[in-house]
Amino acid sequence: MQPKTKLFISDAQLDEVAKLFSILAEASRLRLLKALMAGPMTVTELVEATGMKQGNVSKHLGVLHGVRFVAREKAGNFARYSIADPRLHTLCQLMCERVEEDARATLEKLSGAPQRR
Repeated sequence: MQPKTKLFISDAQLDEVAKLFSILAEASRLRLLKALMAGPMTVTELVEATGMKQGNVSKHLGVLHGVRFVAREKAGNFARYSIADPRLHTLCQLMCERVEEDARATLEKLSGAPQRR
């Protein structure tokens, strides 16, 4: 277990953290971020990559852009979106590892045998 560290963070800062996590709590936004982790894409490319409707892609990109999770660069008649905050890669990796560990633990309980990694 990790040693406990005291965070010096105000209540206002905690409210901002909660806001950012609530934005990431939407599965459609996570799908868009997952697609963008492969590299910059236009809305059309994101529609193809995610299977989402164009209107939903645009709406969610607006939310992600508003909190600076994604960047937008104009390219002629199109805009290319990319991951603006590289810490998203780390955060997603940590959460995916957690989900995988939880799934492995559940399998171990159900099967009675340790699962290989």
